[in-house]
Amino acid sequence: MLSVVYTSAAKGSFDDSDLATLLMNSRSNNRRLGLTGFLLYRDGLFLQVLEGPDEVVRDRLAIITADPRHGDVAVLVEDEVAERRFPSWSMGYEAVTDELAESIPGYRSTFDDIGRGALGAADQPAVRQLVQWFQNRAPEAA
Repeated sequence: MLSVVYTSAAKGSFDDSDLATLLMNSRSNNRRLGLTGFLLYRDGLFLQVLEGPDEVVRDRLAIITADPRHGDVAVLVEDEVAERRFPSWSMGYEAVTDELAESIPGYRSTFDDIGRGALGAADQPAVRQLVQWFQNRAPEAA
């Protein structure tokens, strides 16, 4: 099973209605395809964890990369995992508010430095810690 963490930049604006539509479609597709994970959105940037069968994750990532609503797609972490970290989340979602961001270990005021291909090997533990933090506080299902 493959787990991928990637970032992308929204092309154009995403308001609450756009995000709700994106989530509804993603959750439906992910259930059908056997994918799980979560999505963060802040100031026009997405950070997403996708996990599931290797080929399905790679295919979905290719679709996202080709989607005109996304730009600057960058894979930050790619891991083979024995078990899903978010088994009941077809697509968990959280808007990263300033208040939430301040409570997250490895707090970053934006995703800019990790969302533009600037992530080095030394930064991967911070991304992994972020994923672990959300896993630890995950509700039963999303």
